[in-house]
Formats: sequence, C-alpha cells, structure tokens
Amino acid sequence: MEDAFDMFRLASQGFCCSQILIMMELKKRGCENKELVKSMTGLCGGIGGSGKICGVISGGACIFGFYAGKSDSTDVKDENLNKMIIEYIEWFENEYGSCDCEEIIQMDNLEEITYNNKYPVKCGNLMTQSYKKVKSILKEYGYIGD
Repeated sequence: MEDAFDMFRLASQGFCCSQILIMMELKKRGCENKELVKSMTGLCGGIGGSGKICGVISGGACIFGFYAGKSDSTDVKDENLNKMIIEYIEWFENEYGSCDCEEIIQMDNLEEITYNNKYPVKCGNLMTQSYKKVKSILKEYGYIGD
C-alpha cells in the first residue's frame, strides 16, 4: 500500500511511469540519481510519447539492469538480465494484453497524457502490480531478499 501511495504522489508531481519505477527503486536503495531520473523521461508515454512500448515495461527493464547490468569496462552483464526481462515482458503482455502504451490505456490523445501529466487510474494500478512483479522476479533470481 505504501508503494501505491508513493507512486500516486510522484505521478501527481508530474513524473511518468518509467521515472516513477526508477524513483521507487532509488528510494528503496536509499539514494538519489537526478540524471538517471531525468534520462528516464525519454521512455515516457511509450518511448518519446510514441505510444509504443509502455514505460512500465522499459522502467522495469532498467530496474533489472540495476542488479544484473554491466557497470564498467571490466564488468560483464549477468546472464540472468535478459531472462528476467523476458519473463517480465511475457507476464506483462499476458496480464495487460499488450506492451504498447496506447493500446493499454486506450486513449485517443496520448499527447495530452504525456505532456500534461495526466495519467489514468489504470496506469497506477498497472504500475503497482508491475513493480510487485519486478520485485518478485528479482527475489526469484536471488538479487533481493524478503
């Protein structure tokens, strides 16, 4: 319930889905990264406001990257990264019937939503459930505990 409240608060401050998911993870880790949050804006409204891949999917993929991605030239990407992302995408598509923002929210004026920070209730519920799923997958693969 606390996650849902935090997500609603962030949405009411004008942050989009991908930004909210990454901000939730940053908060959980006890840190801030304004540049990362700002960069997530490019994923808003289905990547650049295109209505394509939902920001909840791309934001979730970025969270998996926090745990299993490559961090510098001496590091290697964990073999679980793509597995976790694919599992998440498959769950998401089964749950919501599409991976595209415009199909999920079924609104004609995506630009109004994206640029005027109007997110439908459906997005809040979708984000809450998806963030739970992200944490569940991370736990399943041993990246986080209870």
